[in-house]
Amino acid sequence: MKEERKVSRALEGVLQLREERAEVRKIREATGQVMLRRERRVREETVRVELVSEVLVITAVEGAPTVQIGTRTLAPGESYEVLLSDERAVVDKVVAQTQEVRVFKDTFVREETVPLQLAYEELVVEEKTFLPDAST
Repeated sequence: MKEERKVSRALEGVLQLREERAEVRKIREATGQVMLRRERRVREETVRVELVSEVLVITAVEGAPTVQIGTRTLAPGESYEVLLSDERAVVDKVVAQTQEVRVFKDTFVREETVPLQLAYEELVVEEKTFLPDAST
């Protein structure tokens, strides 16, 4: 049996094997738009208010002493009125909260699977044997 030994090794070339890899990008697309605002509306209301007046009524009674008011003498059965107080309506407007509206933005996450074919390279070795020519 013959003995072999390696004498040298020489680099003949370099092959770079490559493959495709998935690169996922996400694109945000606006699918709608909402505008919120408060708008002031006006309505007319009629408010009923009971107003009170206080009147002092002085009546002269028949057969009683005469009633003298200032320079005026009341005849029997006659009345004299003095306005003591009178209410008048003063309407103020007060802002009051009638509703509370809460606005939220929910974010949902979903998972999608996307089928994808990725190509890759591999080293293929084809060996050819050269037989010595029989004629030599």
